[in-house]
Amino acid sequence: MTDPNDTTPDGTVEETTETEETADLEPMTIEELMALNEEDYEEFTENANHTGMKPLHEWLHNVPEDVRKHVANLRSSYTRKTQEIADMRRELEQERKALLAQQDLTVNNPYLKETQKHLETDEEYDLYTQEGMQKEIKRQAAKMLQEMMQPAQQEIQLKQRQMQLQEFKNANPELTQDEYRLPIAKMLMERPELKLEDAFYIVKAKVDSEKARAEREQMAQQRASRKDTLTKTSNGKSVSPSGTPKFRDAWEAFQYHKAQQERK
Repeated sequence: MTDPNDTTPDGTVEETTETEETADLEPMTIEELMALNEEDYEEFTENANHTGMKPLHEWLHNVPEDVRKHVANLRSSYTRKTQEIADMRRELEQERKALLAQQDLTVNNPYLKETQKHLETDEEYDLYTQEGMQKEIKRQAAKMLQEMMQPAQQEIQLKQRQMQLQEFKNANPELTQDEYRLPIAKMLMERPELKLEDAFYIVKAKVDSEKARAEREQMAQQRASRKDTLTKTSNGKSVSPSGTPKFRDAWEAFQYHKAQQERK
């Protein structure tokens, strides 16, 4: 491409190729692509779901090489982003496990369990003896420690339960479907002693049983239909699925249609 304003000191026109003009341009990134909207291109609507196009791989053979390179760059950028997200998820999972281990240590601390033993007896100690006084001191210390740690333990147990429930929901996405969600909610109201997991497995067993029964009934109906078709064909007529007979020759077809007209 030549610009008349691009001249050299001796008055000659300096030619600049299109390749030179674009050589220093940075390739488009995923972030820049996501930032495009319908003000830039009318097809880039917020909830775009275009259909009826030819597959992209068919177009790639016909577009210029630069366009294919841009697509390749975007593909590479997408791959890097997905890998970064996967790495972040692994790091978060490791941090979550470490946090759970710390929380579990707070709730199930061996020292706390050891001190708990001092609260499990109603024995009256002789406070006038050194041994009795030491045992009573340990019991009172264990009681104070338990009262101090109980709120934190309850909060941690609640958070652990919430995380367990979220993991269970992620592993069983059908929980959000009405055929599971509504019966589970009803069961939990009728039987509050059940956990969500227990109610899910009970409902799932019922749903699976009903689906299996429906499949058996459907197969039985199909077998009966095939048997009925075979029975009809054994009499010389082959009935198509739509109910229209198939005939061995033109004379048989003529006789059939004549009889149908006479019935009307």
